[in-house]
Amino acid sequence: MANIYLLTSESDPVGNAVESLFEKSSPLQRISSIDLSDIDFGESDALILGDGLSNEFSTGNLPESGLIQFIGCRPTAELLDRAENSDAFVVGISPSIAPRVANRVIGFTGPLKTKVMPDWGVIGLGEVGSEVTKKVTANRSLVAIAEMRTPRSGLMDELGVRRQSLDLLVAGSDVVSIHIHQGPTAAPLISERELNLMKSDAVLINTSSSTVIDEVAVVDALSRGRLAGYATDCPGEVINGADESLATTGKLIITTNPLTNQIGAAQQIAKYVEANVTAFSNGSRVQGKFDVIGFPSLGDPSFWSSQMSPRQD
Repeated sequence: MANIYLLTSESDPVGNAVESLFEKSSPLQRISSIDLSDIDFGESDALILGDGLSNEFSTGNLPESGLIQFIGCRPTAELLDRAENSDAFVVGISPSIAPRVANRVIGFTGPLKTKVMPDWGVIGLGEVGSEVTKKVTANRSLVAIAEMRTPRSGLMDELGVRRQSLDLLVAGSDVVSIHIHQGPTAAPLISERELNLMKSDAVLINTSSSTVIDEVAVVDALSRGRLAGYATDCPGEVINGADESLATTGKLIITTNPLTNQIGAAQQIAKYVEANVTAFSNGSRVQGKFDVIGFPSLGDPSFWSSQMSPRQD
């Protein structure tokens, strides 16, 4: 490994854990956003990139090659664009935090007062979606999957799930949980149209991004009784400004506590990052690659409904 750079805020617990861990093993240089444009990144260099920096640097300053290891929970659209349009190997932390996200999703079902053994619909079968599915099927609930990619051979049988179009999934599920990255075909993925297809006693869980759902339509559906509940850890302005009565009645559940703040999470992610950087240096398999997939121009669009995100986590 030629050079390892860390760009994140001073208060980032994951970044601080990464810096501490690398001090014991590999040389790491902490840089600022100003430094970024002056660095000539090589194919063997690595940039460890923190969250909350989208306003501090331009997409054009991100490396065109080497490894970009994102250590936040939700990659920005700019970072996903770089994954799609450059030679840089861009990866996230989903393999490391998937069990924590799954526990949060399952935890939401308590205050949402979902029915006993509800039928689940999981949108996105990446690391997090797969982990959620495993936990749900362990409770003997039925699970339907909406997935843009063709799952690896045998995965659906291993998980004991069935694949459906987005329309059929939202119409037939008691709990719909979203596990995709933001993208042009998911802005939003769940709109008034999809909400009107859902059962009136169904609930929606979103740990992906505020952009993948139409927050105005969700608040309206909750207010009119067209949706029994909505839970999220990524609220946008509309959800944050919703009538307090929705929270009082248990229809709206919001948590803004980042998973990376959980006890032991920063150290766990730091070890994962160190292993990824080492693997990249050795030419071994790197985990968590952002698999950016274009919306298909061929095939039956009705299978995917009107929209389906090409970016899974």
